Amino acid sequence: MFCVTQIILSQSRRRQTQSNKALFPVGFRYGWTTSSSRFSGVQNVPLTDDALRVERVSSGTTHNTVQVNGKTAWEAFYPKGSRNPSSSIRGGFGFYLSGPTGWNITRAKEVTFSYAIMFDKNFEWQKGGKLPGLFGGIGEYAYGCTGGRQEDRDRCFDLRYMWRKSGDGELYAYLPQDHPNTDYTLLSVPPYSARNSDYGFSIGRGAWTFKAGEWNTMSEHIKLNTPGAEDGAVQVFWNGNAVISAKGIAIRDYAAANFTGVHFQTFFGGSDASWNSPKDQRVYFADISGAFIN
Repeated sequence: MFCVTQIILSQSRRRQTQSNKALFPVGFRYGWTTSSSRFSGVQNVPLTDDALRVERVSSGTTHNTVQVNGKTAWEAFYPKGSRNPSSSIRGGFGFYLSGPTGWNITRAKEVTFSYAIMFDKNFEWQKGGKLPGLFGGIGEYAYGCTGGRQEDRDRCFDLRYMWRKSGDGELYAYLPQDHPNTDYTLLSVPPYSARNSDYGFSIGRGAWTFKAGEWNTMSEHIKLNTPGAEDGAVQVFWNGNAVISAKGIAIRDYAAANFTGVHFQTFFGGSDASWNSPKDQRVYFADISGAFIN
């Protein structure tokens, strides 16, 4: 009996260590999570709009709370024919969240944001779609740093993900322009990276592949650069494994351009109907977590 108990406890600790590594792959000073698991030094918070300080919810969308595969999750629904928030058939959802009150990241220099995501088992990827990530900038300029925005691009940054054909993942970044060394570094991220001057920067497409019908844990760690220098960094982890690392880059141009929170947005697209969801389908977001160092 003693041996069996020891084995069960050992397996439990191993699962917690693996989960901890996936949600918090780097060290931190303060962390929080909506996961039901308990981690040392991490605050457990409920998955509610009030607890996570959700604001600016896109009209015509829902993010219902459901129970799925043992987790409490937000559900994103993409009706057949849906695309981005400006299309006639809206799918997914969009809002900004600041996180629990203890997660004040406006003065932080390094922030980690993580979540578990599960696509429907028979999810049809089409050409691709957007997924949540960190954002920031100078005050109101931080918001809306997407969608081909050209004005005041030096006053905001937005670092979301995308899924692409066959579930290939990438980091999809809006960053200040006119930084040749940063462009060179990002274009060098394997297996494929490309800069689009009108839209976002595709970084590391195919560095991981989302698995439909099971939980994938995504984590991004962003280190802000010193204004005037290219000493920032971005790391992406999939299920606790580092899949993207870009160091020596510019994420901001001004000292006042700080982290704001999370751009929690998802939809198919894309700028035309070829991106539309081919059928009704769903994606779930759970174990939403954040941390910062300083």
